Amino acid sequence: MSKALDRLFADLPSRLSVEQLTDILGLSEKTVTYRWLREGRVPAIRLGGTWIIFRDDVREHLEAHYNTPKPSSETTELDPPENPEGT
Repeated sequence: MSKALDRLFADLPSRLSVEQLTDILGLSEKTVTYRWLREGRVPAIRLGGTWIIFRDDVREHLEAHYNTPKPSSETTELDPPENPEGT
């Protein structure tokens, strides 16, 4: 899961342009700038008319919002269910 994000972000600079962000997300520039950045769906800072977008902030945000369950440290999907009756 995070290996895919590592590959996606590996060759990018620490500060992203809006154009680079649109490429990463696969969205139009209009969607990214007028909706996602302004609504706070993607972490960024706006100074005047310029967006400051940090690569690591975006990567961490995307990783935190994966829609797959994270494995528990106590059990895994391969562990058999516990038998409360001990049989």
